[in-house]
Amino acid sequence: MFALLPLLLFSLSLPLTLAQDQCNLLPVAVQSLPLKVLNSTQTICDRYTPSNSTQYAWISKLINLAFTGDYTPLPNLWPANPNGTYQASGILDPNSVYRDPCYEVTAINLVPFFNGTWKSNNRDGKAVAINFLDGGGVTALQSGVPAWNVNSNQHRLLTHFYQYFGIILGCTSSSFPRYTGPASQFQIHRYMDLTGPQMHYFIHNIYDAALTLGVQGPDLVTHVGDAISIGVGLDNVFNKKCAPPVKVAAYQGSALQGMCGDEGRPQLASSSMANTSSHGIDAVTQFVGDILKG
Repeated sequence: MFALLPLLLFSLSLPLTLAQDQCNLLPVAVQSLPLKVLNSTQTICDRYTPSNSTQYAWISKLINLAFTGDYTPLPNLWPANPNGTYQASGILDPNSVYRDPCYEVTAINLVPFFNGTWKSNNRDGKAVAINFLDGGGVTALQSGVPAWNVNSNQHRLLTHFYQYFGIILGCTSSSFPRYTGPASQFQIHRYMDLTGPQMHYFIHNIYDAALTLGVQGPDLVTHVGDAISIGVGLDNVFNKKCAPPVKVAAYQGSALQGMCGDEGRPQLASSSMANTSSHGIDAVTQFVGDILKG
C-alpha cells in the first residue's frame, strides 16, 4: 500500500534522498548513518546532548523514555492532532494503538516479545522465550536505570540498546561504550515475524522520545526536522523487505538488518531476494505521514 516511488531506491551511499508519502505527498530527507543534524555535519547525539550531561546518559534517557512512554505532550501543531498528544504511548504499553497515515488502526502489544510469553528470540538458531523484563521492567526504566539487577536479561538488553543507538545517532565521545551485541538485527529478530504496524509503532516511540528531549520536530512549512530524520533513518535501515547488508557499526562490518516479517508488503524495487534480508517493508515515507497525521 505504501510503496516508495520507483526512483526512491534504498542506498546508504547517498547522503540525501527525497521521498514522498502516498497519502500526504510530503518530501522526506533520508540520511546515511550515523544520523546528522539537517544541513550540518554534526551528528544528532553531538548536537543534542546537554552540556551538563554525558552522551551515554542522554542516549539512556532517550531509550528509557521510548520504552516507558513518559513523554511531554506536543503543542497542537497538526489538525489531525487536536489534543496535542502523542500517538505513541511507550514500547511497553500493552494496550497501544497504531494509526497509519491513511488512518488504518491496528492494536499493538509488543510486551510478549519482551516478557518471555513468546518463543521469539534467536539463540543459536533456535526460537526461545526469554524474559527481558526481569530487572524491574518499566519501574526500573522510569527511575533512570536499565534494570535493578546488573546480571539480569533486562540490563543486558537495555545496555545493548544504549550502545547501538549511540552508533546510530553518532555519539562521538571517547567514553561512550562500544556496542557488544550481534552485528545483524535480522538474525536477532528473525523469529519475531514483526508486522509493519509493530515496526512503525516501535520507531514512532523513538521519535517521540527524541522530541521530548528537545530534538527538533517538523514544522508546518518544510515538514522536516532532526526528529523526523531519526524516524526515517531507522525505517530506512531496519524496516525494509529484501534490503541488502548494511554496515551500522564500522568495526563489525556489513550485515543484514531488515527485521520486519510482513511478507505481504512490497519489496524494494532495486533489491533481489538473493543475499538479502527476507524481512522488512519499504515504508520510509509511511513514518513521516504517520507523524503528520498525529
